[in-house]
Amino acid sequence: MAESSHVPIVIGNAAPFRLVVRDEDHWNPSLEDINRGQYDYVKLHRLSAFVDVGIAPYSLGIGFDGSLVLPATDDYKDRDAALAKFNQVLGQLLLGGVYTEAVSPEDITFGTLTLDGYFRGITCASGPVSRFHQAIRQKMGGVLDLGRLVKPRKIAVGEVESSLLKGKEVLATVDRLSAGILLNGVTYLVRHQWAEALVGLWTSIEQVVSHIWDTRIAKCDSDRGAKIVGRGKFLQDFRTWTTSARVEVLYQKGLIGAGEYNLLNKARKARNEFVHSGKTPKRQSAEASAKALFGLMSLVIANYKDSGHLSDIYERILRNVRGSFVPKERVVPMEEVSWWIEIPPIPGDPRWGDRKYDVVESLRLKPVSKEI
Repeated sequence: MAESSHVPIVIGNAAPFRLVVRDEDHWNPSLEDINRGQYDYVKLHRLSAFVDVGIAPYSLGIGFDGSLVLPATDDYKDRDAALAKFNQVLGQLLLGGVYTEAVSPEDITFGTLTLDGYFRGITCASGPVSRFHQAIRQKMGGVLDLGRLVKPRKIAVGEVESSLLKGKEVLATVDRLSAGILLNGVTYLVRHQWAEALVGLWTSIEQVVSHIWDTRIAKCDSDRGAKIVGRGKFLQDFRTWTTSARVEVLYQKGLIGAGEYNLLNKARKARNEFVHSGKTPKRQSAEASAKALFGLMSLVIANYKDSGHLSDIYERILRNVRGSFVPKERVVPMEEVSWWIEIPPIPGDPRWGDRKYDVVESLRLKPVSKEI
């Protein structure tokens, strides 16, 4: 194919892995097909849709494998700019009801797109999510990668498009909110990075509080008729009207309820202790900040009558929080097993048998007294 039939692109990948399918698409390779590398790797290189993300005359492409594709214009040849756009779009998708996590800087690669809508990465990915996508597209995945191609999650193009529109409506209602910052806060939360989650989510909370303050306190006061010199600047002074002071006024005005007030105070206290004294926050504080954030956004959307308008998104986020560090022992029913691989034994396993192995005497474990 001639060189001129390719255009330069920037590719972004985020968890979770899901296929983005058109009405005519099918994906049902057998486990044997996948193990032999006989799945349709070509389709994993194909775009499934173009969506409007405010960069006309260009669009953002969405691959069958869920990859996001931006044109490598002068703007998006900059990694930071591409990252911001990817996460803005994914944040919009999250607020529209489709769970997603953020693209990390390591999961952005440079590639090319054919005029027929097939893309390829031409730089080696360094992030784990992009490495996975490159591996399955190029038929170079390991057994753990390939296993994810068996009955993967799927989402229809139409659902993606409608969710992006819904998320855009949410953001239009809370116009100060950065979708990318919110998405990063959520991503840190589900990955158990409580401090980073708390800082990011609290930033989003301050953005929403500022929106409420401007539209329901400062603006409403200026609409009362009497003009008081300097009052407008006074109400916008963050040194006087800190977020905690603004939250107190919003509560006294009845714009937020006791539930949101308590959650905000809990999150603010944990955030301040971390920032000023280095005290590592707990999971409960990070989750409180997320619940408070979606409660505030819900109130804005529902004209301050319903703090649970976005509760389904918050609950979906909690369901995606990574599992416990120490797994619980359970027996997996055979009907839940779609594939399995044998794990090589190590010394101490029953399957190791009587084979010899190296022992470093100084590393042998010895019993210790409980009093120690």
